[in-house]
Amino acid sequence: MASAGGPDEEIHNTRRKELLQALKDTLSIDTIGPTVWACLWLCDIDSLVSIISLAQMSSTAAEGLFNSIEVNARITPTWTQRKRLLSTDSTPQSIPSPQVSSTPPQLSPLWQLSPVQGRRGQKRNSSGQLVISRSKTQRDLCRQRDQGQCVLTRAGEPNDVVHIFPFSMRYEDNTVQQQGTSFWKALRMFWSKERVDAWYNAIFPSGTEVCYNLMCLAPTAHAYWERAYFALKPIELSDDKRRLDVQFFWLPPGFRSPGVHILQVPQLPEDLIQGPNIARLFNHETGTELYPGCIISLKTDDPETRPLPDVRLLEMQWYLHRVVAMSGAAEPQDDFNDSGYDGDFVMELRNRLDMHMEYDDWDMEEEEEEEEEEEQTMHVESSSSPEYPWNEHFLARFPGNQMFQPMVSLRGGGDDCEEDDREEDDREGEDGREGEDGREGEDDSEGVCREVFDKA
Repeated sequence: MASAGGPDEEIHNTRRKELLQALKDTLSIDTIGPTVWACLWLCDIDSLVSIISLAQMSSTAAEGLFNSIEVNARITPTWTQRKRLLSTDSTPQSIPSPQVSSTPPQLSPLWQLSPVQGRRGQKRNSSGQLVISRSKTQRDLCRQRDQGQCVLTRAGEPNDVVHIFPFSMRYEDNTVQQQGTSFWKALRMFWSKERVDAWYNAIFPSGTEVCYNLMCLAPTAHAYWERAYFALKPIELSDDKRRLDVQFFWLPPGFRSPGVHILQVPQLPEDLIQGPNIARLFNHETGTELYPGCIISLKTDDPETRPLPDVRLLEMQWYLHRVVAMSGAAEPQDDFNDSGYDGDFVMELRNRLDMHMEYDDWDMEEEEEEEEEEEQTMHVESSSSPEYPWNEHFLARFPGNQMFQPMVSLRGGGDDCEEDDREEDDREGEDGREGEDGREGEDDSEGVCREVFDKA
C-alpha cells in the first residue's frame, strides 16, 4: 500500500530537486510563502512539472497563483481548525452608527435560539444554514470498535473521539463559492486529480460523522494530533478489512516565516524521539515509549458496522500534517494571511455561538423531544401578553438576571435597614397618604412605564 520511507521520503528525490531548481530559474522571485514551499517539496512529481510549465508560460501568473493559495486557500489554518469564520470577506465593512427606531426593541440575533426549520430532524442555525451536528451514534460505534482505548497508547477512559478529516471542515466541499483559489483547488495543484478526488470522495457526501473518520485518542494525544506534532502513515489494510497497520512519526517544530527560499531543504528527520515541546507518548500496556517508525495496528471485529479509519483520509492526513509542520503552522498564529476586517462583530459572535452549540450535539432524531421542550421553556408565547408586543422577542428569563426587579440598596447591616424602615413608616403616617391616593400613584407609575416602552 505504501512505501517504507519516513516523513522525508519525498524530499530526497533527486528529480524533485532538479525540478525545483528549474522553477526557481523561471520565477522572478526566490522566496515564496511557507505553505506553497512545503507543498512543492511534498507534491506529486507530475504536478510539479505542470507548475513549471505554467511558470514558463507566465511567471507572473504562477507567482499570483502562489499568493492566492496562501491568502485564499489557506490550507494550513483550514486543516488545523484555525480558519476564521468570516474571513471570506476581506473588504472592511463600516460599522453602522446607532439609530433610534420606532419599532419595539428586539433581542440581538446572538441571543435568539437557533430556529428549527424544514422537515423533522433538520435544524438550521441563526443564519438559516443547515446544521451538521456531531453524531452520538457514530461516536459510540467508534468507542466500541476501539474498545474505549486510545489507539496509540492503549490507555483506557477518559478518551476523546477525534476526527481525521476535521469536523470544522464539514462545510468545505466543492459547493463553497469563494474568491480566488479554494482549498480543494489548491490541493489539486500539488497532487494528482485522482488522488485528491479520492480524498474528497471519502468524506463527501457522507460527511464527517462516519465511523471511518473517527478514532479514539487519549486527551494528550488528541492535543498533539490537532497541532500536527505527529503523523500517521497508512501502511497496509488486511484483505478482510479487520486490521490496518499505520506507522507513527514525530514531526519537528517549524518556525513560521512570511517567505522561504524555494531551494531551502526541509528538515523532516525520521528518527525524532519526541515532538515539539518535549512531547512524548507511551504504550500504557507495555510501558514502552512510542518510537519513530513504530507500527501500530488498528483492529475491528465488524468492518461493516464499525469500519476502520479510511486509508484515503489517513493518507490525506499524512501529507497535510507534514505541510503544517514544515510551514510552521502547528502552533496558533495571529496572522495566517488574514488581511482586512473580519466583518460585523455581532455576526462573528453569533457564528461562534452556533459552533459551540453544535459541538456536543447528539443525533437529531434523539433530540427532537428535548428541542421541543426547550423551545416551550425558552420562548415567551406572544399570545400570553398581547398588549406588550416586544415580549415575543425576548427569552423567558435571562441567565442570572431578571428584569423589572426591585432595586436593592446595600447600606450596611440589618439594624440600619430596620431603622430606615421605621423612619419610612413614620413618614407615611405623617403624610397620611393611603388608600385611593396610593393606588392612583401606582396606576400613574404603570402608565409611565408603558409610555416609555411604547416610545422605545
